[in-house]
Amino acid sequence: MSGVTDVPEPEPQLVRTPDWAKHAVWYQVMVERFRDGDPSNDPDPVMPWTAAWYEAAPWEARDGQTFYEHFIFDRRFGGDLQGLRDQLPYLESLGVNAIYLNPIFQASTHHKYNASDYRHVDEHFGVGSPDFARTIARERLDDPTTWTWSESDLVFLDFLREAKRRGFRVILDGVFNHVGVDHPAFLDVKERGVESPFADWFSIRSWDPFEYDGWAGFDELPAFRKSPEHGLASRTLRDHLAAVTRRWMDPDGDGDPSDGVDGWRLDVPEEIPMSFWIEWCRLVRSLNPEAYIVGEIWKTAPHWLDGRTFDAVMNYPFAEAALAWIGHDREKIPASELDRRLGELRDAYPPEITAVMQNLGDSHDTDRLVSKIFNPDRPFDEGNREQDDPTYDGGKPTADCYRRARLFAFLQMTSPGAPMIYYGDEAGMWGSDDPNNRKPMLWRDLEPYEEPGQSVMPEHLDFYRDAIALRRRHPALRTGEIRSVLVDDDRDVWGFIREDERESILVVLNAGRGPARVDMDLEADGWIPVFGDPGTPCFPGEESEIGTPASFVIQGISGRAWARPR
Repeated sequence: MSGVTDVPEPEPQLVRTPDWAKHAVWYQVMVERFRDGDPSNDPDPVMPWTAAWYEAAPWEARDGQTFYEHFIFDRRFGGDLQGLRDQLPYLESLGVNAIYLNPIFQASTHHKYNASDYRHVDEHFGVGSPDFARTIARERLDDPTTWTWSESDLVFLDFLREAKRRGFRVILDGVFNHVGVDHPAFLDVKERGVESPFADWFSIRSWDPFEYDGWAGFDELPAFRKSPEHGLASRTLRDHLAAVTRRWMDPDGDGDPSDGVDGWRLDVPEEIPMSFWIEWCRLVRSLNPEAYIVGEIWKTAPHWLDGRTFDAVMNYPFAEAALAWIGHDREKIPASELDRRLGELRDAYPPEITAVMQNLGDSHDTDRLVSKIFNPDRPFDEGNREQDDPTYDGGKPTADCYRRARLFAFLQMTSPGAPMIYYGDEAGMWGSDDPNNRKPMLWRDLEPYEEPGQSVMPEHLDFYRDAIALRRRHPALRTGEIRSVLVDDDRDVWGFIREDERESILVVLNAGRGPARVDMDLEADGWIPVFGDPGTPCFPGEESEIGTPASFVIQGISGRAWARPR
């Protein structure tokens, strides 16, 4: 990767992660589905935001297409950066302070994982067509000195300034494993073959006939050529990605990264040999030592978090363990097994890493959290597509499912690691895996929605706000140590203490259906309630052989917290 050879090799040291990331409460946004703030940039045709999800628009029903074959995947709602900017006050009121954006670069799909160009923000997120074509006509892909800022790029940079002014951190989705078939480099290779200056970028199986490898077998996603030595085989491709990285991390090129993005989420990084990421991460940290780098790796992966590459991964093992305790039925694990699994997960990493792991419940790649709970006992992220499994119930989950989702959120907000919310979970959105996990965001001011049950759930939203506020009020919940103090399989209760040098926080969760009495003398030990049902006070317990201990009741499917100074 040209341009980074002058970056000194880091000396051996303890793993260090950005301090701000330890205090992050993440919110994941798929821009096209969040809010339409500027109808003038909408693609044509665009679906009404509040339309019934499973019903076809007149243009969708043509040519014999059906919902899953394939019009739903081509549907657009017009979400854009202006809409996201307009709703920053909403995110402030929710309490989140860090935003992870799904890809925003020019691409033909709603999800943008098939980049047409890493240099420019999608025109439908910015000012509309033909902004992209007009901009690239005066640029050379292989010469960064010719790159300019499109009007849509400037919309993003303006959004970024406003988000930072309000105290948000923003990271982008880096999809550096593959592109879309309309990427200029791939188009040039198709036209000129081996004579193309980009011929070594892609994994070409045959020049005549022209055959190439697509990501996961999808011809629409040409994959880059790999090599063990450099990760990505092409030097010019590595140079290009380095220039793209600099562009978005330091837009004005003055060496001050404050006007750029705060880091990257990296799509399918395990599919590129680590040698590339070691070099690329050195570049990122040379541009901004406080940048945050998180990889989409679904399993426990300490070898990816040793200080040479990423700061964290998307913590799917956390989600899997918590769901097995809170959301499963026949396959439900006891509290002791949850305690063991989460302890084992923490032990896999240094505390510095654990503190910045993205503790999620769901994402654009899974069914939504409350729908997971509504369809229990399935292996995590398996059997969760309605189009593939007719036993999956994609309807609105029950009130009990939402209570369990709130308990999951409470565990997120009190556990080591940085919690991440997938847009709309806090409002009550539900849905099976792609495409039904990507419905338009629910907004009160746009109600009523045509689909029955689609409306913001005030009680659910208020719970998220309260749980996030708890985390932000108490530093011990963000950077404190953890120790289990209560593991009761019979009552399905689990409790732990988070503590730092200033305070201790006692957290107790009940995943059982009924109330549980817990023998703890909270008043004598100086614990003050800070979260939970005020209608369930602590009270004296029954006499026993060891005296009359105080006890308290925790209602079924609920969590409570207490604090005391150290």
